[in-house]
Amino acid sequence: SQSEQQVLSSKLECAQSVKGGVLAEANCTESNLFTLFSQNGSGAKTQTQCLLKLFQVETETLYKKVDSKDLYVTSMLYDREETQREVTGGEVTELVWKLCLAHSASFETADLFMTLVFELRRLSLEAVKAVWQRASLKCRDNWQPLIEALPSCATEACVILMKEIIASGEVEEDKVEYFFWSFSFIPKPTSGMIDSLAPLLKSPGASQSCFLGVTALLHRFCSAYSSCDGVPAVQSVMRTLGKFLGGNCTVEDSEQLSKVSVIQK
Repeated sequence: SQSEQQVLSSKLECAQSVKGGVLAEANCTESNLFTLFSQNGSGAKTQTQCLLKLFQVETETLYKKVDSKDLYVTSMLYDREETQREVTGGEVTELVWKLCLAHSASFETADLFMTLVFELRRLSLEAVKAVWQRASLKCRDNWQPLIEALPSCATEACVILMKEIIASGEVEEDKVEYFFWSFSFIPKPTSGMIDSLAPLLKSPGASQSCFLGVTALLHRFCSAYSSCDGVPAVQSVMRTLGKFLGGNCTVEDSEQLSKVSVIQK
């Protein structure tokens, strides 16, 4: 802000030397005078000097030219090298407990969480359920590591467990929505996933997110398998959607209209 007295006075002076069209040297001095609460033009003064000199010019590029045959396209998805070591439910449960004790914003926490996701992928349905029974605890700030990790697991066992958690009402509504949205991004859906999730569409309180998540998963499955219309799980979902749409796709309220729009997409 400006006042009758100038609070800050700044000045920058640079002397440059150019040789052969190339900047050889630059000597800059920056001065700042802060005069607030001072008298007779005095005040606090700072001065910064910067000297840049050109020592060498490279006539050749520092990088090697790469043969186009050595270039290839790869996915940016994060992955880990598979190991042959067996993973037990007890080890995964211990990981959850370690996450609860770890600092929330640390490299250790990030590494533990990624380890939890990848080790969940190697567990059977029975083992995943056992982990849920032992480690569905809340940590500080109501954080539940297992709830956060399940959507990233993306295996049939994890999807079935998420469906059972949704049906039981054990978690808050925002976590349920988180589960539904995650179904849309499962890279390799299976008929077992579809078969497990199909009953959720029949529940009276099925939300728009439920329809979107399940139908998106179904779409991805059918994009990978050309004969998916012969899969019983797919047929079951299609019958449910057909009953919901009715003969002429008429709706009674705005909520039904939203669901119909999602299904038709």
